[in-house]
Amino acid sequence: MSLIVTLALLLFAPSTTGSAIESFFVGATEGAGHVHVLLSGRHSMRDHGRGRIDGEGALVLDQIVEEQGKPARRRTWRLVRTGGNRITGTISDARGMVAGELTGTSLHLRYKMKEGPSVEQWITLRPGGRTASNRMIFRRFGLKVATVESEIRKLEEARD
Repeated sequence: MSLIVTLALLLFAPSTTGSAIESFFVGATEGAGHVHVLLSGRHSMRDHGRGRIDGEGALVLDQIVEEQGKPARRRTWRLVRTGGNRITGTISDARGMVAGELTGTSLHLRYKMKEGPSVEQWITLRPGGRTASNRMIFRRFGLKVATVESEIRKLEEARD
């Protein structure tokens, strides 16, 4: 079962006022944590991301995801605000649209993976704005089949 963080994950276009969690994903980030799959156990995962705001105002996050026992894979998110705190967009390994909302320092996303499970993901910025917690729950037929718990941190950008 393919899983990520960072979403990761994630991206979204800033409003005119922007938010701290939106700014967090612009630039380089990395995440580390664990995946727990029902009946299969727990294994580690890492991701490396680089986010940017594209010409249409969407947050685009390009990631490399490394799960223990699996080959590394690329993952791309594109999220945009659709009004107020609503978010919509795409993710390369999701089927259909990603939907979500921003609430204070948290981002809550919902989507369905191409390989089947439905995902709910919560990314919450921690005090200081340099780290965020990521929690993902994967469900099949309404039953929880896997979880991801990870920590995402913003990396320092090199200055010229």
